[in-house]
Amino acid sequence: MGYNWQFDVLTEYWIVFVQGAVVTAQLTGIAFALALILGLLLALGRLSESIFVRTPVAVYVEFFRSTPALVQLVWIYYAMPILTGIKFNSLVSVGIGLGLHTAAYYCEVFRAGILAVERGQVDAAKAVGMRRAQLMRRVVLPQAVRQMIPPFINETASLIKLTTLGSVLAVSELLHASNNLITTTYRPLEIYTALAVIFAAIIYPIVYLSRRLERYWAARS
Repeated sequence: MGYNWQFDVLTEYWIVFVQGAVVTAQLTGIAFALALILGLLLALGRLSESIFVRTPVAVYVEFFRSTPALVQLVWIYYAMPILTGIKFNSLVSVGIGLGLHTAAYYCEVFRAGILAVERGQVDAAKAVGMRRAQLMRRVVLPQAVRQMIPPFINETASLIKLTTLGSVLAVSELLHASNNLITTTYRPLEIYTALAVIFAAIIYPIVYLSRRLERYWAARS
């Protein structure tokens, strides 16, 4: 017996998907802002000449890359308040957790881009008396951006997909909103299909942009 698809449920409850998309955008915004700033600072720390700076940064990066993002989110929401007395609501907890997690990946993207800059240019900048901050701002980072952008965009796409973990902490992002809607309508196939299409519509243009940039710069090399 064939399944009787009823996609009219999507038009009837379209506002649920819009509200879920807004929360997903909020999560992404919080996490992205934190990951961008922290990731760059971590990358500079990993490139530091001081072992006292490099070592803790390396531990941070490897820890967050080696443990599941879901475990990190649950720890921040449930365990951190017990240890520190600091408690955030579920939305902020997930945003911070995803930001800390993604920062470890952004760090490696930034570090690889910086290391890709020709060593001779760095030495020349040092020879004319540039300080480290001037060297990074005027010489290294402008050139490193070209190497960073494609993998950076891919990691950002992964961040958007990770926002679905917020459903575990009852954050009403797209997945959680869809699950709640299923309990009301009993139409899981239609709703999960729509959810997949929505994420594909959000993420595919980002991935496509990354590929186009890679091809563009490869053609100009």
